[in-house]
Amino acid sequence: MASDKLNLSDPASFLEAAVKISHTSPDIPAEVQLSMKDHFLRRTRMSRQTTEPTSSTRHSSFKKHLPRQMHHVTSLDRGSDFPYAEDQSTSLASLGRIQPELYKQSSLDADESSKNCAAAKTCGKINFSLKYDYESEALLVNILKAFDLPAKDLCGSSDPYVKIYLLPDRKRKFQTRVHRKTLNPMFDESFQFAVPYEELGSRKLHLSVFDFDRFSRHDMIGEVILENLFEVSDLSREMAIWKDIQYATSETVDLGEIMFSLCYLPTAGRLTLTVIKCRNLKAMDITGYSDPYVKVSLDCDGRRLKKKKTTIKRNTLNPTYNEAIIFDIPPENMDQVSLHISVMDYDLVGHNEIIGVNRVGSHAEGLGRDHWNEMLAYPRKPIAHWHSLLEASKSQKEWKTRTASFDSQGSCPSPRLLSSP
Repeated sequence: MASDKLNLSDPASFLEAAVKISHTSPDIPAEVQLSMKDHFLRRTRMSRQTTEPTSSTRHSSFKKHLPRQMHHVTSLDRGSDFPYAEDQSTSLASLGRIQPELYKQSSLDADESSKNCAAAKTCGKINFSLKYDYESEALLVNILKAFDLPAKDLCGSSDPYVKIYLLPDRKRKFQTRVHRKTLNPMFDESFQFAVPYEELGSRKLHLSVFDFDRFSRHDMIGEVILENLFEVSDLSREMAIWKDIQYATSETVDLGEIMFSLCYLPTAGRLTLTVIKCRNLKAMDITGYSDPYVKVSLDCDGRRLKKKKTTIKRNTLNPTYNEAIIFDIPPENMDQVSLHISVMDYDLVGHNEIIGVNRVGSHAEGLGRDHWNEMLAYPRKPIAHWHSLLEASKSQKEWKTRTASFDSQGSCPSPRLLSSP
C-alpha cells in the first residue's frame, strides 16, 4: 500500500487508483464502487470546463471580422468562482442597443424653448429696414437679420426663413433663403413692392418667421405686423427697425378693419353705436369683392338680448355706412353687457358668411375694453376707433374664457329693460 500512494491533485490517477482498490478489495460493495466512480468522473468534467478551449483556425478567421473592442472578449464561466460574470454578460448584451434616454434631452430642450416663447409672447427679435423709391414707386424692404430665435429642432437649433407680405394683398409675397442650424441668422436680402406712395397709409407690413422642415409641415416661430409704415420716418431714406417677434402658431389672416363710434347718455340710459366704415375687407365672392353689412348684437353672459344690422353695400371691400344703432341700457347694467359686432357678406343664394367679428365691453380684451371704458369716462361724447376684425371661432373662444368669472357677478338684466325705440 505504501508503494501505491494516491496523488489527490491528479483526478485521473486518483480515479485509476480507486479502480485498483475496487479490484483488490472484495469487502467494498459494488454499489459503492460505482458511486465513487461517478463522483470522480463528475469532478473530472468540472475541472475540464474551467479551462478555456484552444481556438481553432476557423474561429481565428471569424475573429478578424469582429470589431476591435470585441477581440479581447473571452468565454465566461458563470460558476461561483466568478461573481461578476453576470454583470459582464449584461453589459455585453447591451452593446449596440439604442438607449432612448440619451436622446431625450435635446427633445426636452426644444420643447422647453417653445414653452418659454409662448409664455413670454415674444420669440426673439428681427431687424429690417424700409425705404420708398419715388422713381419706381416701390417700397424697398430689406430683411437684415434675426436674433435669439427659439429652438424648434431636436438638435437644439432651427432652420429659419422669413415670408414678407404687404397687406391687405396676400397674393404677392416674398421669401428669404433658409439658413441652416442657427438661432441668429444673417439674411441681408432685399425685396420690392410696387405701390403708390399715397396708398402706404392703408398698408401693413407682415413678416412671418418659419422653421424649415424637410419631412413635415414647417413650424411657425412667430410674426411681426407693422401697422404704420411711417412709424419711424417718412421713408425718404432707409431706416433700420428692430421689432420683437410675437408668438404665433399660424399666420394671422387679415380680414379687414371696421371703424365705429360709441356714445352713452347716462341720464337717458341710451347707448349709440355708429358704424362709420370698413376697409380692406376680405373678398368672399368669386368676383374679388363682397356685399358687406354689419350686424350688432347686445349680449349678456353669452345670451343675445337684442340684435340690429345696417344696410348692405354691394361689390365693395371698403364700404361707408354712417348708420347709428341704438340700445337702451340702464346705467346699473352697463358693466354686465357687451356688444358683438359682425361684418357679414350677403349672399342671395345660400347662407350669409361671416367676414370677421369684434367685441366691445367691460369684459372684452385689448382695444375692445379700452374703447368701452373711454366711452364711460367721457359720457355724451362720441368716441371713434378702428378695430381689426377677428375670426369668429377665435373671438368666441377668447370670450368664453373671459366670461367664466363673470357668471358669479350677477344676473343679466331683463330684456324688457333693454328695449329700444
